[in-house]
Amino acid sequence: MAARLQNQILALALLLLFGGLVVGQAAASTAVNRAEIWFNNLKTMSADFVQIASDGTSASGTLHFRRPSRMKIVYEDGALLNLITTPIWLHVDQPAERSVVSYPIGETPLSLILAETVSLRPEGYRTEELPKRAGIVRIRVSKDTGEGAGQLTLEFSENPFELRRWVIVDSAGVETAVMLQNSVFDRPLPNTLFRVPTYNLGDR
Repeated sequence: MAARLQNQILALALLLLFGGLVVGQAAASTAVNRAEIWFNNLKTMSADFVQIASDGTSASGTLHFRRPSRMKIVYEDGALLNLITTPIWLHVDQPAERSVVSYPIGETPLSLILAETVSLRPEGYRTEELPKRAGIVRIRVSKDTGEGAGQLTLEFSENPFELRRWVIVDSAGVETAVMLQNSVFDRPLPNTLFRVPTYNLGDR
């Protein structure tokens, strides 16, 4: 897989998108408690996203999430890449190449946000609630060394309390911002949306 696509997958996986892997064991603030409640009350979510990195790369697409275990991320703008999860697998679908590569979901950060109960406080991370900026609630999470080293800032609107944006700074100093737009909640998402394609190898 091209390095750019790998970076795109990582940026959303560390999210998650939703930040499910990153809030550490510091005393939970009101904002952290609210964020944890928000994630666990979430049933379904669909949104457009725009992703911009400090190295000049950008991408956009759509995100569909149905708790506890179903997610589909569709990259647009020529990327031709879909990420589809099941309770066991993360499938990387590349329609242009008519190929699907699968990874155990338990070996990816996405497993933490696809669990029946999302915990925002695994060990090994440092968390601080930043001052609000223009009414935006901000939670910064960081880890200095080891696997997952880097920094993540989650940004929530105050009223209603909803995830709007996250900014990731990886261990190499590359900053990636992902903004969610046109979010729709609690709309039924059918099983067919999360169907993994099967390609006939002879058609390549």
